Amino acid sequence: MKITIEPLEFPLCVKEKLMKIPKISKLHIEFVNGKNIHFDKTNLSVNEPHKIIISNDSSCLILLSYPNDNNFYLKDSLEIIILESIKFLVLKML
Repeated sequence: MKITIEPLEFPLCVKEKLMKIPKISKLHIEFVNGKNIHFDKTNLSVNEPHKIIISNDSSCLILLSYPNDNNFYLKDSLEIIILESIKFLVLKML
């Protein structure tokens, strides 16, 4: 079975929202682009979300961001996390 993988560009608006969080620049932040994975000769495809990895020396927070969705999701539970909650978690990581 042939597979086509299309890389997605990380949305600039998401980066801007996160970089506005006070003191977040003191942490290590990695933005990983998502992908569209399409199985050729089928109608099946998978959207791999963008990943945002915020870390310090002792802990790591992984957020998922799907294309055309303004919400952030926690990787482990897939629960929606709002920007205010991210601010609180970032302050705890400092």
